[in-house]
Amino acid sequence: MRARRLAAGAGAVALVALASAAAVRRGHAPGAPRFAADSLVLPEGVERWVLAGASLGLDYAEAGGTGRAGASRAFHNVYIEPSAYDHYVRTGRFREKTMFAMTLHAPMENVPPSREGLFEGDRLAVEMAVKDSDRYPGGWAYFSFGSGRPGARAAPLPSAACQACHARHAADDHVFVQFYPTLRPLSAAYGRRRP
Repeated sequence: MRARRLAAGAGAVALVALASAAAVRRGHAPGAPRFAADSLVLPEGVERWVLAGASLGLDYAEAGGTGRAGASRAFHNVYIEPSAYDHYVRTGRFREKTMFAMTLHAPMENVPPSREGLFEGDRLAVEMAVKDSDRYPGGWAYFSFGSGRPGARAAPLPSAACQACHARHAADDHVFVQFYPTLRPLSAAYGRRRP
C-alpha cells in the first residue's frame, strides 16, 4: 500500500513538472517572456534577477562599426531570469524562453565623499535576449528598450545586427558566458566549448 502511494505521489510530481515545462514553452508561466503582437514587453524588476556578470566599457562592435551609443564607456550588468538560471544550473542548457537582460549605466565620478574610482550613474539603456525557437529563426532574438521605462515594448532587432556575432563568438548557445562569472564555471562543468 505504501509503495502504491509513493508511486502515485511520484507520478503527480512528474505531471506537475511536465505541465510547468509545457507552460514555460508556451510562454504562459512565471519567468516566460510576454509579447504584445510581435513586440516583447519589458519585464518588471530585471535588476532583481540573477546577476550573471558585469563589465565596464565592454563593446563588441567592429572598429568603425556602429556600436550602441555610449556602450564603450558604460557599466553593463547582465541578468538572467531566475527560473532560467535554475534550469541552467540543473541541466547545463538554456531552456526555451530563457531571458537575459542587460542594463547600461553611465559612469560617474567625483561625487562626495568619493575621492577616486567610478560608480554607476543614470541608466542609459536596457537590452534583452530571448530564446524562443518557435518564434525566431536561429533560436534567439535581441531587443533594445531605450532607457527601459516601465511597460516599454520592443520589436526584435534585425537578425544581422546580433545573431551572427552571437553564433560565431558565444561560448555556449549564443550566450557570451565567457564574460559572466556566474555562468562560466557551470558551462565548463557541463563541457561546453570555451573561448
